[in-house]
Amino acid sequence: MARRSLPAFATLWQRHETIYCEVFSVSLHELADGPTSGDENAISKRLCPILCSVCFNFSQSHNREIRMPVWEGPIQPVSEDELEAEPKRPDFTCKFSNPYAASAEEHEIPLHVECKCLGFPTSSSWILNRNYVTKGMRRFDGRSHEYGKRAPSGMMIGYIIDMEPNRILEEVNQHKQKHLSYFPDMCLSDGEEQVFRNRQNLKRKNVAPEKFDLIHLWIDLRQNYQV
Repeated sequence: MARRSLPAFATLWQRHETIYCEVFSVSLHELADGPTSGDENAISKRLCPILCSVCFNFSQSHNREIRMPVWEGPIQPVSEDELEAEPKRPDFTCKFSNPYAASAEEHEIPLHVECKCLGFPTSSSWILNRNYVTKGMRRFDGRSHEYGKRAPSGMMIGYIIDMEPNRILEEVNQHKQKHLSYFPDMCLSDGEEQVFRNRQNLKRKNVAPEKFDLIHLWIDLRQNYQV
Protein backbone atom coordinates (compact mmCIF):
# COMPACT_ATOMS: atom_id res chain seq x y z
CA MET A 1 0.00 0.00 0.00
CA ALA A 2 1.37 3.42 -0.95
CA ARG A 3 2.26 5.74 1.91
CA ARG A 4 -0.32 8.44 2.43
CA SER A 5 1.29 11.83 1.73
CA LEU A 6 1.03 14.70 4.18
CA PRO A 7 -0.96 17.80 3.20
CA ALA A 8 1.17 20.37 1.40
CA PHE A 9 1.39 22.87 4.28
CA ALA A 10 2.12 20.14 6.83
CA THR A 11 4.96 18.85 4.67
CA LEU A 12 6.54 22.28 4.30
CA TRP A 13 6.17 23.08 7.99
CA GLN A 14 7.76 19.77 8.93
CA ARG A 15 10.79 20.67 6.80
CA HIS A 16 10.92 24.13 8.40
CA GLU A 17 10.75 22.66 11.89
CA THR A 18 13.34 19.97 11.10
CA ILE A 19 15.92 22.36 9.70
CA TYR A 20 15.66 24.77 12.63
CA CYS A 21 15.82 21.95 15.17
CA GLU A 22 19.06 20.96 13.47
CA VAL A 23 20.30 24.57 13.33
CA PHE A 24 19.71 25.07 17.05
CA SER A 25 21.12 21.67 17.98
CA VAL A 26 24.40 22.35 16.14
CA SER A 27 24.56 25.89 17.52
CA LEU A 28 23.99 24.70 21.09
CA HIS A 29 26.85 22.23 20.75
CA GLU A 30 29.12 25.08 19.69
CA LEU A 31 27.83 27.24 22.54
CA ALA A 32 28.79 24.54 25.04
CA ASP A 33 32.38 24.48 23.77
CA GLY A 34 33.21 27.96 25.11
CA PRO A 35 32.88 29.84 28.41
CA THR A 36 29.35 30.96 29.24
CA SER A 37 28.01 33.26 31.93
CA GLY A 38 25.00 35.37 32.84
CA ASP A 39 21.25 34.82 32.66
CA GLU A 40 19.27 33.37 29.77
CA ASN A 41 19.24 36.72 27.95
CA ALA A 42 23.03 36.94 28.02
CA ILE A 43 23.40 33.34 26.90
CA SER A 44 20.89 33.78 24.05
CA LYS A 45 22.74 36.91 22.92
CA ARG A 46 25.98 34.91 22.78
CA LEU A 47 24.14 32.28 20.76
CA CYS A 48 23.26 34.83 18.01
CA PRO A 49 26.60 34.93 16.12
CA ILE A 50 26.82 31.15 16.37
CA LEU A 51 23.36 30.84 14.79
CA CYS A 52 24.44 33.27 12.06
CA SER A 53 27.44 31.11 11.19
CA VAL A 54 25.49 27.85 11.32
CA CYS A 55 22.69 29.21 9.10
CA PHE A 56 25.29 30.39 6.57
CA ASN A 57 26.97 26.99 6.51
CA PHE A 58 23.63 25.18 6.25
CA SER A 59 22.55 27.45 3.40
CA GLN A 60 25.72 26.48 1.52
CA SER A 61 25.47 22.76 2.20
CA HIS A 62 21.69 22.47 1.66
CA ASN A 63 21.67 24.75 -1.41
CA ARG A 64 18.73 26.77 -0.06
CA GLU A 65 18.19 29.96 1.88
CA ILE A 66 18.12 29.35 5.63
CA ARG A 67 17.40 32.60 7.40
CA MET A 68 18.98 33.41 10.74
CA PRO A 69 16.43 33.28 13.60
CA VAL A 70 15.38 36.77 14.69
CA TRP A 71 16.48 37.50 18.25
CA GLU A 72 13.87 39.15 20.51
CA GLY A 73 11.74 40.34 17.60
CA PRO A 74 8.22 41.49 18.55
CA ILE A 75 5.21 39.46 17.43
CA GLN A 76 3.56 41.67 14.83
CA PRO A 77 -0.24 42.03 14.71
CA VAL A 78 -1.73 40.53 11.57
CA SER A 79 -5.39 41.28 12.24
CA GLU A 80 -7.48 44.13 13.68
CA ASP A 81 -8.18 42.04 16.78
CA GLU A 82 -4.47 41.96 17.63
CA LEU A 83 -3.80 45.70 17.46
CA GLU A 84 -4.57 46.39 21.12
CA ALA A 85 -2.38 43.63 22.53
CA GLU A 86 1.01 44.54 23.95
CA PRO A 87 3.60 43.03 21.59
CA LYS A 88 5.49 40.10 23.08
CA ARG A 89 9.04 39.12 22.19
CA PRO A 90 9.97 35.43 21.97
CA ASP A 91 13.68 34.84 22.39
CA PHE A 92 13.95 33.70 18.75
CA THR A 93 11.59 33.71 15.78
CA CYS A 94 12.11 31.50 12.72
CA LYS A 95 9.96 32.94 9.96
CA PHE A 96 8.04 30.78 7.51
CA SER A 97 5.94 31.87 4.51
CA ASN A 98 2.99 29.63 3.73
CA PRO A 99 2.38 29.48 -0.05
CA TYR A 100 -0.88 27.60 0.58
CA ALA A 101 -2.39 30.28 2.84
CA ALA A 102 -6.08 31.00 2.28
CA SER A 103 -5.89 34.39 4.03
CA ALA A 104 -3.39 37.13 4.81
CA GLU A 105 -3.36 36.07 8.48
CA GLU A 106 -2.07 32.63 7.50
CA HIS A 107 0.54 33.87 5.02
CA GLU A 108 3.47 34.12 7.48
CA ILE A 109 3.57 31.70 10.42
CA PRO A 110 6.61 31.87 12.69
CA LEU A 111 8.25 29.12 14.71
CA HIS A 112 8.70 30.68 18.16
CA VAL A 113 11.58 29.69 20.42
CA GLU A 114 11.74 30.50 24.15
CA CYS A 115 14.94 30.03 26.18
CA LYS A 116 15.34 29.55 29.94
CA CYS A 117 18.15 28.63 32.34
CA LEU A 118 17.80 25.40 34.31
CA GLY A 119 19.35 24.45 37.63
CA PHE A 120 19.36 25.51 41.27
CA PRO A 121 17.44 28.68 42.26
CA THR A 122 19.53 31.83 41.94
CA SER A 123 17.56 33.51 44.77
CA SER A 124 14.59 32.81 47.03
CA SER A 125 12.25 34.29 44.42
CA TRP A 126 13.94 33.27 41.15
CA ILE A 127 13.34 29.53 40.81
CA LEU A 128 14.86 28.50 37.50
CA ASN A 129 13.09 25.17 37.05
CA ARG A 130 9.74 26.74 37.95
CA ASN A 131 10.39 29.63 35.55
CA TYR A 132 10.91 27.12 32.75
CA VAL A 133 7.27 26.12 33.21
CA THR A 134 5.53 29.35 34.28
CA LYS A 135 7.57 31.83 32.21
CA GLY A 136 8.37 29.48 29.35
CA MET A 137 6.08 26.56 28.56
CA ARG A 138 2.96 28.41 29.71
CA ARG A 139 3.55 31.12 27.11
CA PHE A 140 2.71 28.60 24.38
CA ASP A 141 -0.82 28.27 25.75
CA GLY A 142 -1.44 31.55 27.54
CA ARG A 143 -3.53 34.46 26.32
CA SER A 144 -0.93 36.92 27.61
CA HIS A 145 1.75 35.80 25.11
CA GLU A 146 0.17 33.38 22.59
CA TYR A 147 3.49 31.96 21.40
CA GLY A 148 2.97 29.49 18.59
CA LYS A 149 -0.33 31.05 17.50
CA ARG A 150 -1.40 29.61 14.12
CA ALA A 151 1.64 27.29 14.14
CA PRO A 152 1.73 23.49 14.45
CA SER A 153 4.76 23.55 16.79
CA GLY A 154 7.15 25.64 18.88
CA MET A 155 10.40 25.17 20.75
CA MET A 156 11.79 25.53 24.29
CA ILE A 157 15.54 25.66 24.90
CA GLY A 158 16.91 24.91 28.34
CA TYR A 159 20.38 26.12 29.36
CA ILE A 160 21.57 23.73 32.11
CA ILE A 161 23.94 25.79 34.24
CA ASP A 162 24.07 23.47 37.28
CA MET A 163 22.20 20.51 38.87
CA GLU A 164 21.93 17.02 37.39
CA PRO A 165 19.63 16.82 34.33
CA ASN A 166 17.47 14.06 35.83
CA ARG A 167 16.94 16.13 38.97
CA ILE A 168 15.99 19.12 36.83
CA LEU A 169 13.56 16.97 34.86
CA GLU A 170 11.92 15.79 38.09
CA GLU A 171 11.46 19.36 39.34
CA VAL A 172 10.20 20.65 35.98
CA ASN A 173 7.57 17.89 35.91
CA GLN A 174 6.54 18.75 39.47
CA HIS A 175 6.04 22.41 38.54
CA LYS A 176 4.29 21.39 35.34
CA GLN A 177 1.85 19.23 37.31
CA LYS A 178 1.02 22.20 39.53
CA HIS A 179 0.78 24.93 36.88
CA LEU A 180 0.10 23.06 33.59
CA SER A 181 -1.44 19.77 34.68
CA TYR A 182 -2.97 19.13 31.24
CA PHE A 183 0.48 19.11 29.61
CA PRO A 184 2.00 15.60 29.42
CA ASP A 185 5.04 14.81 31.57
CA MET A 186 8.43 15.31 30.00
CA CYS A 187 11.04 12.63 29.54
CA LEU A 188 14.49 13.23 28.10
CA SER A 189 16.33 11.34 25.43
CA ASP A 190 19.85 10.24 26.20
CA GLY A 191 22.21 13.17 25.92
CA GLU A 192 23.78 13.33 22.48
CA GLU A 193 27.02 15.13 23.26
CA GLN A 194 25.36 17.33 25.87
CA VAL A 195 21.98 17.87 24.13
CA PHE A 196 18.80 16.34 25.57
CA ARG A 197 15.53 16.24 23.63
CA ASN A 198 11.82 15.88 24.30
CA ARG A 199 8.64 16.41 22.28
CA GLN A 200 5.31 17.08 23.97
CA ASN A 201 2.10 16.49 22.01
CA LEU A 202 -0.26 19.10 23.45
CA LYS A 203 -3.96 19.80 23.34
CA ARG A 204 -4.04 23.52 23.94
CA LYS A 205 -6.89 25.30 25.71
CA ASN A 206 -6.20 28.97 25.02
CA VAL A 207 -4.27 29.30 21.75
CA ALA A 208 -5.11 27.93 18.31
CA PRO A 209 -4.43 25.51 16.82
CA GLU A 210 -5.47 23.16 19.60
CA LYS A 211 -3.16 20.37 18.42
CA PHE A 212 0.40 21.56 19.01
CA ASP A 213 3.85 20.04 19.50
CA LEU A 214 6.28 21.64 21.94
CA ILE A 215 9.88 20.62 21.25
CA HIS A 216 12.47 20.81 24.04
CA LEU A 217 16.23 21.04 23.53
CA TRP A 218 18.35 21.14 26.71
CA ILE A 219 22.06 21.87 26.46
CA ASP A 220 24.46 20.97 29.29
CA LEU A 221 26.60 24.06 29.93
CA ARG A 222 27.81 23.05 33.40
CA GLN A 223 31.39 22.34 32.41
CA ASN A 224 32.04 25.83 31.01
CA TYR A 225 29.47 27.93 32.85
CA GLN A 226 30.93 30.72 34.98
CA VAL A 227 28.83 32.33 37.70
